[in-house]
Amino acid sequence: MSTDLAGIIAHIREGIVVFDSEGRVEEWLGAAQRMFGWSAEEMRGHNLDERLKPKDVNGNRTCIGRVAKDKELTITKGTPERELLTVTRTGGPLWVGVTSSFERGADGSVVRTTAVMRDIGRRKRIDIAKSEVISAVAHELRSPLTSVKGFTSTLLHRWERFDDDHKKHLLATINADADRVTRLIGELLDVSRLEAGRLPLSRRMIRLDDIASRVVERIRPRAADHEIAFEFPEHFPQVYADSDKIEQVLTNLIENAVKYTPGGRVRVAGSLLDSSVLVSVSDEGEGIASEHRFQVFHKFFRERVQAQNPGTGLGLYISKGLVEAHGGRIWVEDGTDKGAVFSFTLPLTHDSVD
Repeated sequence: MSTDLAGIIAHIREGIVVFDSEGRVEEWLGAAQRMFGWSAEEMRGHNLDERLKPKDVNGNRTCIGRVAKDKELTITKGTPERELLTVTRTGGPLWVGVTSSFERGADGSVVRTTAVMRDIGRRKRIDIAKSEVISAVAHELRSPLTSVKGFTSTLLHRWERFDDDHKKHLLATINADADRVTRLIGELLDVSRLEAGRLPLSRRMIRLDDIASRVVERIRPRAADHEIAFEFPEHFPQVYADSDKIEQVLTNLIENAVKYTPGGRVRVAGSLLDSSVLVSVSDEGEGIASEHRFQVFHKFFRERVQAQNPGTGLGLYISKGLVEAHGGRIWVEDGTDKGAVFSFTLPLTHDSVD
């Protein structure tokens, strides 16, 4: 191999391995060493499958160097890409996409195989995340729909057996579960719009303190064990924003604070900065580990969610998107004594006066 060609092959992004009919490595080229950790000298003569321990997508042991039974598959007509889970020199997992081509002898048997392997770890992580999303959404939908179906069936078949109070209780439960499904579908639509950059905003001058107060009063009956403090100064400036979207942000933050503060104090406060307003929601829960401060705003991240606190992990992701769509920012930090403080800003305009 010429020096120029060897240099070119050494810098390609894929790993190239050539092995004989017994699976023994003859050439270990391209990104193979960067991907797996073994040098060409360490791989030559060793069985490829014994080193990489490949498994298929179902977790079954397989072979990278499996013999092509199709006589049409040759050096010029290779196999479709296969997704395999392999191990590196350090024992870590590595998902690779493998395509193979074959050199045949005079009798038609495979004498040499060339496999091109590329790192598909990012793609597989996305696929796994999508599967987890589907599972999470299916679970979140199944629970309220099962309740709606059960209570509706009960009312239809036993209407005359229940008094009015019992009927109202069942109907209220059905209504609450239907609202839960509607909210989940709305969250999924918001995620889709945020990622497509097509989130519509209906902006006007709004009173942020009034919206925050309304959200607090709506949540307060469901938080009988909590003290919810509302601290906004008089004559709090108006902001140019979408009232419904900001109410959604405040609802997410305050509901989360109540959820993670069993019987504690929740504080909703506003203050004026130089060119923006600041709203903070603090709780007295366990707080958020420093390494998770950015992750909590990612989709489906549920580090704080316990088994008794159902949810999809979409609320903070959507809140971040809504705040940033208004030109503001959102973040989380430690509380003064304990718990977490979620804060967001919204910019002021020249009309932000009473």
